[in-house]
Amino acid sequence: MPFVTLRNRLLTAAAAIAVAAPLAAPNTAEAAGFALREQSVSGQGTAFAGVTAGGNGDASSMFFNPATMGLVSGTQIVQTATGVIIGTKVDSARATRAARLGGTAISGNSSPGDIGQDALVPAGYFVYSVNDDLKLGLSANGPFGLVTDYGDNWVGRYHGTRSDLRTYNFTPTVSYRVTPELTLGAGVQIQYAKAKLSQSSDFAVRLGRTPGSLDVNSDVVGDDWGWGMTAGLLYEPVKGTRIGLGYRSAIKHQITGDISFTGLPAGLAGLLPKQGGSAKLVTPDSASLGLYHEVNSKWSVMGDVQWTNWSRFHELRVVVDNPALTQLTEEKWRDTWFFSLGTAYKVTDDLTLRGGVAFDKAAVDVEYRTSRIPEQNRYWLSVGAGYRVTENIQIDAAYTHLFVPKTSVHLTDDLTGPESGRGNLDVRYSGGIDLIGLQAKISF
Repeated sequence: MPFVTLRNRLLTAAAAIAVAAPLAAPNTAEAAGFALREQSVSGQGTAFAGVTAGGNGDASSMFFNPATMGLVSGTQIVQTATGVIIGTKVDSARATRAARLGGTAISGNSSPGDIGQDALVPAGYFVYSVNDDLKLGLSANGPFGLVTDYGDNWVGRYHGTRSDLRTYNFTPTVSYRVTPELTLGAGVQIQYAKAKLSQSSDFAVRLGRTPGSLDVNSDVVGDDWGWGMTAGLLYEPVKGTRIGLGYRSAIKHQITGDISFTGLPAGLAGLLPKQGGSAKLVTPDSASLGLYHEVNSKWSVMGDVQWTNWSRFHELRVVVDNPALTQLTEEKWRDTWFFSLGTAYKVTDDLTLRGGVAFDKAAVDVEYRTSRIPEQNRYWLSVGAGYRVTENIQIDAAYTHLFVPKTSVHLTDDLTGPESGRGNLDVRYSGGIDLIGLQAKISF
């Protein structure tokens, strides 16, 4: 077999592996809201400082800014895998019925332990240079995801037991160097979203029985395809100093599927048959600005700022074929900002060390925080390293600890509004998050 043919087949196979790997991984939120920031291990080493300006030095920066593909020479494949270790723990929980229903305690597990789910989150990138100015790329990512699970018998079960959202993005991308200083890039996001929401209802109240004597569990499962775009620019006014601007659009979904019920006695099961359900989901748009500057041949410094339009998330409404069973949770989120600063030091031509810090603002205030997404501000501390094994292969590794202050959820049930019948709930949380990433880059 001719070498060129063999090489092309190997490239095709490697690209397929790189972009298909995210399909195998569960998602769990570690950034503000339910975003997944771990899309680049080389970028993680600096707490994602400078990644919008291509400061991490490889194709994985195209997730944040497609114009950074202009920095790639030849053909490049990047595969990342990040272990996300969640330590979100319920310190204490207490639930009572509405005062008009007696205000009695709701029985159940008040200490469900860790409610987050650890995960392995990969991402894959492929960039092909048509010439020095024109680059074509393809990436596969899971940009949003969330799993919280309290168990069916926890005291806050009427507000939710399990929340599970997974997204998979496939993004064909192009960049073009307009002038020696300016490169533009754009791409189309093709996104698949799948969700499952579970909760219990105190059905005894509807039947006029003693509150808490008949719980019914509901599971809503659905999915949808949506699309959006990404765009960016990279400007290098002088050699070694770059400014990057990236934008990822919102993507609208109509999650459609079924809702099923369990827990009713056989004689009453016909009251709640399996039926259709749907929910609107809009993943937010975001814009980021990155700076990268080489101080000298060894040191470089960098920073990033990202805005995310979380104020799109007003409510979580599950519409059911039987309108009386529609589920509504008010969210009232707000826009967030992410700030990061980092540095890299080239020890040798083959070894680079990285470090960075960041602040990630929470998307919701305590008065609107719910047990489904009990998020809080996050403070990042990251270290990383990149080592060139051969002329064509580089391995990167990174470790990050996210410091998460203690937080709480306080929900009041006065038998009016969307929380009606779910009871009063007070929960206190503590914990932190660890990210361990490994990345391989192959260049041709």
